[in-house]
Amino acid sequence: MTLTTTAEPVTAGPPAKTPTVGRLSVEYWTVAMDGQDSCGSCDATLTAVTDAIDAVRPVAERLGLAIEVAPRAVSTWAEALQHRIVASPTIRAEGLELTPSHQDESETRQWHWRGGETASTPFPAVVDLLVQALAARSRAVSDYLTNGGPAPYVRRYLQTAPAAEPSATGAASCGTSSGCG
Repeated sequence: MTLTTTAEPVTAGPPAKTPTVGRLSVEYWTVAMDGQDSCGSCDATLTAVTDAIDAVRPVAERLGLAIEVAPRAVSTWAEALQHRIVASPTIRAEGLELTPSHQDESETRQWHWRGGETASTPFPAVVDLLVQALAARSRAVSDYLTNGGPAPYVRRYLQTAPAAEPSATGAASCGTSSGCG
């Protein structure tokens, strides 16, 4: 084996900041019980989610993705049906889902991950979900941009920063002409 040395040490330095090109929204669903949107177990799970986000945020930033938690709550059967909520809490991102099971019709939660079972949210399971969701979101953003993104016509009207509130007189929504065509 031959080793080569250099006269000057190689340093990595801080990574270059990648511009933010997309967002990963992590939906955190709970069921409102007795007027409360959360409980001790849900609070502990939310802490695991925010800690896991902090753990993967450097990777997300290198991919040009921002991560945000979107807390949501359902309080009716119709809302649970509409959002397909089967357990509380439910963590979703990019089509992936992590939920506990409620085996005995009680509030007791059983979390399953890699053949194990715990009463509290397994932190590595949340990190795993986020890593998979980041990969899926990064792939989707890459595919979108590789395919050209918005049409050139649409790009003329897109702003890089959030738009100001529309004026009371109202602006045309389909360009400068009076009609869409």
